Amino acid sequence: SGPFDLVFANILKGPLIELAPDMAANVAHDGIAILSGLLVVQAEAVQAAYETNRFSLVSREDIGEWSTLVLRRA
Repeated sequence: SGPFDLVFANILKGPLIELAPDMAANVAHDGIAILSGLLVVQAEAVQAAYETNRFSLVSREDIGEWSTLVLRRA
């Protein structure tokens, strides 16, 4: 039972974007969501979906063609 302080999701772009409102509802205020499993070219779209749902970017790590986003829930 949430809200949770930390959520890690290693799934594709589409499901990550679809889950953004549910993540906002289930990640605690000042909680962290770590999102991976997305390509560098997809990271901005995922980030935008989460920023629309009260998250802000903490960091982004690109390794080769893969990206990981660390986001904080406002």
